Amino acid sequence: MPAGPSDQRATAILETETEKDKDAQALFEKAQKINEELEGKEDDKIYRGLNNYAQYYKKKDTAAGNASSGMVRKGPIRAPSNLRATVRWDYQPDICKDYKETGFCGFGDSCKFLHDRSDYKLGWQLEREAATGEYNNSGDEDDKKYEIDSDEETLPFKCFICRNSFTDPIITKCKHYFCEKCALDHYKKSTRCYICNVQTNGVFNPAKELIARTKMEEKERAMEEDECSDE
Repeated sequence: MPAGPSDQRATAILETETEKDKDAQALFEKAQKINEELEGKEDDKIYRGLNNYAQYYKKKDTAAGNASSGMVRKGPIRAPSNLRATVRWDYQPDICKDYKETGFCGFGDSCKFLHDRSDYKLGWQLEREAATGEYNNSGDEDDKKYEIDSDEETLPFKCFICRNSFTDPIITKCKHYFCEKCALDHYKKSTRCYICNVQTNGVFNPAKELIARTKMEEKERAMEEDECSDE
């Protein structure tokens, strides 16, 4: 068994720093204690080390003083004892995040990352579905619902500013799509396009193609809900 507490190192102590009984704060606290004991007494001619000479005046606990605790003491500050490390693993560093999240990438065809919007399930998701019986092994699942039409590939499905689904989508003169509110909020800060930095002059036209696609998706969703309710 590894040495130390068995709590997945939640209470692990940083062991790369100076020992607590030998660091600057410990030496200062020791000198303070010795000075309190020798206060008002005669010099006993005993050498107690370089850091423990008798002090005949007390320094105030100010920002330039020598308070034992906090960040107001001169010299090195004791490092935190406990250490908690947070790690985030990215198993798809080759996927373009902008294109996957919004359907649009400012680099276009020159982007060095893969423009892929496929959604893969993780191992624990597959195991959970297998355990609950949700996973369909019969192969009867409709493959067409994962297909993307060629005309839809040119249209983003989320706003590049808020990263959410479009609300009252508009299109700029430079052929970029945004939510109406996002475009107006950005226009208050800058009159240029959020993506390509081209001057817009405040011209925002309704994105008829996106609006038509949204209505079509809502109609298909309503038809599916009606079919489910009939069943």
